[in-house]
Amino acid sequence: MRSLFLWRLTLLRKLDPLNNQTVNRAAIFIIAAAFMIVLASCKATPASAPFAPPPEMMAKGPTDEPSKELPKDLFPSMPIYPGAKVEHIRKPKGAMREILLSSDSTMQQMVGYYKEELKKNDFHITSSLIMPARRTWSCDFHYNGRPGSIMLYPSDQDKTKMTIDLIYELPAHVDESLMEPKEDFDIEGPGEMAQQQAPNSNPSEKEKRN
Repeated sequence: MRSLFLWRLTLLRKLDPLNNQTVNRAAIFIIAAAFMIVLASCKATPASAPFAPPPEMMAKGPTDEPSKELPKDLFPSMPIYPGAKVEHIRKPKGAMREILLSSDSTMQQMVGYYKEELKKNDFHITSSLIMPARRTWSCDFHYNGRPGSIMLYPSDQDKTKMTIDLIYELPAHVDESLMEPKEDFDIEGPGEMAQQQAPNSNPSEKEKRN
């Protein structure tokens, strides 16, 4: 009996690690299965799309003025190439405005015209660059402290035509409310009332006696 009891006790001791291993394996299997389920659900959930700004916040392209007449804020003596056609007049962007014109003339003719006319109209040319191979010419200038630039290059729509790209700074806006009030002085001298009230500089003999 004792031997049988000891044999069963020994057998139970040997089965203990087996039970522990079975429990551990079962726990590991359950954890792994749960992890796979969570992973599958994450993959099934669509990734959130990146934030897109509303259309009004997106950068807008250049917009044109409703009229193609040269704006009044352009330099008064700005030379415009004869026969050039106004294609676009951009609305002001910050303190700058852009005007695009087109012409059938050659680059050499246009370069000669602008060099001569800018100097003739007191525009101070600060730099110029010509690239004959690309039929491109650029010129920077300023007039009374206002900078501007002209660029000549072949038209994108018609390579036989040249584009005149004029960019200039808008004139500074003067707020009249910040100006000192204008005073008008009478430079013609006193009026009739002042002359009547003025003392007589040549008293008569009777006034002298009194």
